[in-house]
Amino acid sequence: MCRWFVRGSLCVGIVLSACQPTPKPAPIEGLERYEDRVTGFALVYPKNWSVRAVPGESFLALSTDAALERFLRWEAEGPSAAKIEVTVIPLQGKSLDSILAERKIFTDEVYSPVESLTLGGSQGRKLHYRFPLRDGDAEGELYVASADGRVATVLEVAAFGGTFPAYRAVFDSVIAGLKLAREPLPEQAPTPTPAQPEPPSQTLRNYAGQGFLIQVPENFRAERTSVPSSLFSVRFVGARNDCIIQVDVFDASQQQDLRKIVEENRPRYRATQAIPTRLGGQQAYYLEYAPAAQVSGRAYFTLAQKRLYRIVITWYKPEESIYLPVFERVVQSFRLQ
Repeated sequence: MCRWFVRGSLCVGIVLSACQPTPKPAPIEGLERYEDRVTGFALVYPKNWSVRAVPGESFLALSTDAALERFLRWEAEGPSAAKIEVTVIPLQGKSLDSILAERKIFTDEVYSPVESLTLGGSQGRKLHYRFPLRDGDAEGELYVASADGRVATVLEVAAFGGTFPAYRAVFDSVIAGLKLAREPLPEQAPTPTPAQPEPPSQTLRNYAGQGFLIQVPENFRAERTSVPSSLFSVRFVGARNDCIIQVDVFDASQQQDLRKIVEENRPRYRATQAIPTRLGGQQAYYLEYAPAAQVSGRAYFTLAQKRLYRIVITWYKPEESIYLPVFERVVQSFRLQ
């Protein structure tokens, strides 16, 4: 598998089984319509999919909620899933082409040439990408257009496991029915201020995992997740899809050189250096990386009792002052049992 297609992707070199079941597309049980009450963008989506929305900013529909982490990190293996995502971005003098370029998180060779088209009644751009992963091709399309010249509407449809063609008809319905966002006008009737995503709580609660204890914001929910070859994986998610905490435990009985493990993984994160620290009273290192546009992240590594512990934190860069201090407290609370 060529994980280096993803700029700054996460990966740990663990031996995986060669036998993989054939991925199957998720069922579609009819379509529903979503309309953003702040900017007015609207689209249809499968009504049995999991939905996350931030009014005035974004909408995300996943064929399975378990795929959230995989779409954030583009892991080689994981749930075979699809997504439909809309993001509203202020243009601030930028062109549609520059907005599209900012959304490119993979290496250039996986993208097809940019196409011009009509989207939501306005001139837009389309960018297709595809690259192989262990369970089949990851494939997707990015669309961008502006209805008012002030905000851009970015639509992304994607799927893992070579299942993108199976969703073609649904994705075409989404694209054809997309209504573009518009910047709310001050002279319009007062619109209730959209509720902002709830920040991470300053109050931390205890969570006991496999061989470790950690404290997490009390308003973050714990979700068991699947990471290839991990003995145990759990992520903690709040109101924002791109602000997460994840702990993974791997068997390290065959490799006890922490520095070597970190250095082998450093290029895959596109990190310039491994930064020494302490974690749970043990020697540790962390790598700084950028998993997506406007998102920063760190991956911490430590070894204990023949196990490799990895803590990953990601946060929305414009709100770093809100998320990072709390996430750093979470990391420092980590203890081994």
